[in-house]
Amino acid sequence: MTELHAPPDSLIDAYGQPILGMFNAPCRSIDLDAVPLKAGGLGMPGAWSRFRLKEWQHFCLKLPRLFATVAVVHSKFLQVSWCHVVDLDDGTDFEHERKGVRKNTHVARELWDDETYYRDGSYHLQITNALARGEHALRIQIDRKRRLPAVEASLRVPHDLDAVEPLVVMLPVGPGRAMYSHKVPLPLEGKIVVGGREHIADPADSYAILDIHKAHYPRHTWWNWATCAGHDGQGRTIGMNLTRNINAQDDRYNENALWVDGKLHLLGPARFEFNRGDLMAPWRITSTDGRADLTFTPQGERADNTRLGVVRSVFHQPYGTFSGTIRSDDGEEVAFDEIYGVCEDHDAVW
Repeated sequence: MTELHAPPDSLIDAYGQPILGMFNAPCRSIDLDAVPLKAGGLGMPGAWSRFRLKEWQHFCLKLPRLFATVAVVHSKFLQVSWCHVVDLDDGTDFEHERKGVRKNTHVARELWDDETYYRDGSYHLQITNALARGEHALRIQIDRKRRLPAVEASLRVPHDLDAVEPLVVMLPVGPGRAMYSHKVPLPLEGKIVVGGREHIADPADSYAILDIHKAHYPRHTWWNWATCAGHDGQGRTIGMNLTRNINAQDDRYNENALWVDGKLHLLGPARFEFNRGDLMAPWRITSTDGRADLTFTPQGERADNTRLGVVRSVFHQPYGTFSGTIRSDDGEEVAFDEIYGVCEDHDAVW
């Protein structure tokens, strides 16, 4: 049975080991790169722990007429960033992506006062994590490139920790290896300008879904992921996160949750049913405790197939709508009626 706890000051204990668990507030110190790793049963130097750490910040942005995902991914030997935009009026989409070894790339070590950024010539993406003053902020400045329109954004993501509980986890992903994640749906305000067309984000009907992640994954890893946020028929803000991955103890620790007006409700292990030969066919996503039963209807996808020698990352991120129900802690069937979000199917050797 999953249990929620108050977070420790640090997610690393006095012996340098990760503290496994599920928490309802951010941790001041993460420092997963300080956890010693072994290879072939032998202790490795600290540089190996830093080199094997995969970390990223990924934001889903939902406005009334636009959906976007932005990310900065740092896997040490490769840095990746993208800004993928979907016009919800006509269904068209495009993507600005950068990939390579970049010096001007950084993922924040903590969320209280730090920055994540990717800077490459005419491509600038900056995420300011400032929980010390109750917010995150995004700045995007991407110039027009061939047929891809320019994207500019100045966005604020308020996060009142008393009003919206994040899901913070440290999960086992192999012997002596763990992953940290911080996920939460939040209001979004500001504006995004796409090819000269301005989109206003009003916190009454616009959302940011945060996925902040650090992990010492084994060489081969995989996951399925689903997330969304919106309003239900009663006008409440609802959101969900469901994940299945290499964590063999997902009945005890997982990333599965429902949010209703900021209140966090934990769910059991998630299960995904979909056709890998046709990812645009509907997906069914459930939880083993019987509380979640959702159908995801894809409208399009963002995909990537990176193969660099012994490194492989096959990534599919369909976007579309979720319908169905998730039962809250008090037994209410919370209805999801075409709530916009994403799913993922990812297999990597890295």
